[in-house]
Amino acid sequence: MSAPTPSPLPYRVIPSARVLADLDALVRRAYAAGHGPQAFAALKQMERRLRIYPQFGEKLTDLHQTGETLWLGTVPPLVVKYVIDETVRAVFIGTPVRVLPNSGFK
Repeated sequence: MSAPTPSPLPYRVIPSARVLADLDALVRRAYAAGHGPQAFAALKQMERRLRIYPQFGEKLTDLHQTGETLWLGTVPPLVVKYVIDETVRAVFIGTPVRVLPNSGFK
C-alpha cells in the first residue's frame, strides 16, 4: 500500500485594507437587497478557490515581476481581480470585489 499523496500547500490570500472595508459594505448592500445569503456564499467559495486553486479564473496578463500574473475570477454574483505570486504562493487582492451586472444589487 502506498502512502497518501500530501495535499499541496494552500495559497495565502491577502486582501488590502480597502478591499476588506469594501467587502463589509458589499455584504450589507446584498442583505438589504435580499441577496445576502447568495453573496455571502459566493464570498466563501471565492476565498476557498483562491486558497486552493487561484487559477480558476481568467488569466489577464503576466506582470513585470517574475512569477506574478493578473487574473479575473467570477463566482456569481461576484467578480474579483487578483494577482497570483507563484514565488511565495500568495494571492493579492488590491481592488474591491465587484457585483456582476443585473445581479439584483450594486
